Amino acid sequence: MTQWQQMQQKFVELPLNRRKFWLVLSVVFVCYLGLYVMLLPQWQSFQTEQVKVQQQQQRLSLLEQQLEAVEIRLSGDPKAPLRRKLADLESQLQQVNQRLQNETNYVSAADNRRLLQALLGSARDLSVKSAQALPAERVYGDGEATEGAIYKHRLQLVVSGNYQQVFEYFQQLEQLPWSFYWQRMDYQVTDYPQAEVLLEIYTLSLERDYVAS
Repeated sequence: MTQWQQMQQKFVELPLNRRKFWLVLSVVFVCYLGLYVMLLPQWQSFQTEQVKVQQQQQRLSLLEQQLEAVEIRLSGDPKAPLRRKLADLESQLQQVNQRLQNETNYVSAADNRRLLQALLGSARDLSVKSAQALPAERVYGDGEATEGAIYKHRLQLVVSGNYQQVFEYFQQLEQLPWSFYWQRMDYQVTDYPQAEVLLEIYTLSLERDYVAS
């Protein structure tokens, strides 16, 4: 008798409750492993883009400080060399701002509305328990000025279904044409094979409102 057959025989001889326990545990492990393999590339891409954004924001902050220092000096002693320096810094600041916008996948309020509709529409094989837009977070910008500010818009969904339905739902989300990032995912088996999934995603936008009115 092979080792695998021996293990099968031992499993069959276990009490029914123990067999159910190990079966549910195996299913949960496979679920987590599958979701991890699917989400890992998205997470690595997000980390790379975050580094790029942080580097551009640091350079932008340095240029703004230099620009402010030159403006202070100009207010008391307007000289031609300082004016040239000021013009050069303003040009660099504009270039960094443009590069920051080009390297970040922003989603407009109108696109956020379409994304929300697509998220709910793709869940037609699941039971949607709740869907809510969380308060917007300002991730970049000074004071109350809206120009140049960047906002983080989070959406939280709670759906239920079996593993295959959840897996297919995630596959459909990956095919959506809008850029969003994974914030949180919690998979809980409630009544095997049914499970409840808490999913939180977010988008980056130059607009404070989550969806267009």
